[in-house]
Amino acid sequence: MLCARRQITAYRFAALAPAPALLWRRAFHGGRRPEGLAGTVAAHRHHLVVCNSRPEDWPARVEGMSDEISALARGAVRLPGRAMVTVSDFAPLPRCGAATQQGRVDVAVFPIGLVACQLDAAGVAKLLGWLSADVLPTSWSPARRDLPQPPFEHRWLELSANRHIFVCTHGTRDQLCGIHGTKLLHDLRALITARGLDPHVAAWATSHIGGHKYAANAIVYPRGDWYGTWCEKCGGSPDNPAASAAAILDAAVRNVTWWDAWRGATNMSKKDQIRAWAEHVQDHAPASDRSTTADAPVSSWTPATRRRSAA
Repeated sequence: MLCARRQITAYRFAALAPAPALLWRRAFHGGRRPEGLAGTVAAHRHHLVVCNSRPEDWPARVEGMSDEISALARGAVRLPGRAMVTVSDFAPLPRCGAATQQGRVDVAVFPIGLVACQLDAAGVAKLLGWLSADVLPTSWSPARRDLPQPPFEHRWLELSANRHIFVCTHGTRDQLCGIHGTKLLHDLRALITARGLDPHVAAWATSHIGGHKYAANAIVYPRGDWYGTWCEKCGGSPDNPAASAAAILDAAVRNVTWWDAWRGATNMSKKDQIRAWAEHVQDHAPASDRSTTADAPVSSWTPATRRRSAA
């Protein structure tokens, strides 16, 4: 019922604001940006990433890979604001423990940057219980003592100076993601290395995140921006994937949004995603800024915060 209400609200907003829709067509000549791309990210407050998983091992439905992942997926949809669960080759360092220990998983929670270490079934229940306390991703930090402390082994990622880019490469789920996502991930990793950004920026493969038709799909943390690089003009393949990789990396390093391919963001309702895009267009801000930023000082990087939707 709540999801239906959010959809209706989004449709009403679009109906009341036809001008931005017209500006979309003017701003993106040749069909480079699909109509209505903003607002295509399902509302969720947390992204739970099961770490140290090899993409070649992923079945079409990763929820059944283990009892722990199944429990995590079942509990995620019941959390306040919901959560998305994926598996990834994301490997937080130093490791929490023996990554291959049977019946245990490491789970990273974005965008807050917590890694829950070596969770068994009971540990998964503790993580879900802690998240159910309705802790805001943008308000939590280890220094906050007025919020419930995690009742499980954990550590924190340094997100003030680091960036993590997750690209859907889930080919067993959808061929577009397997082909275009893998290409985008390869280009991102090559570009990160070429620019000497390896100490502070990393690109990771992730399982299904939604939106096959926008593949390749990527999420950048800590901002939580989602991108879809689909191009109708070129018949179903990304328009210059190397340029897309550069644009995503530039936006990540500069801590800004690449509006050309922006689908929405973590911790934003679909209504707020549509509103953010409409405000961007109405302000006549540049559609993209792909200037090279390899020399951007790390000290200038700061994590962005997102206001929680009232919807």
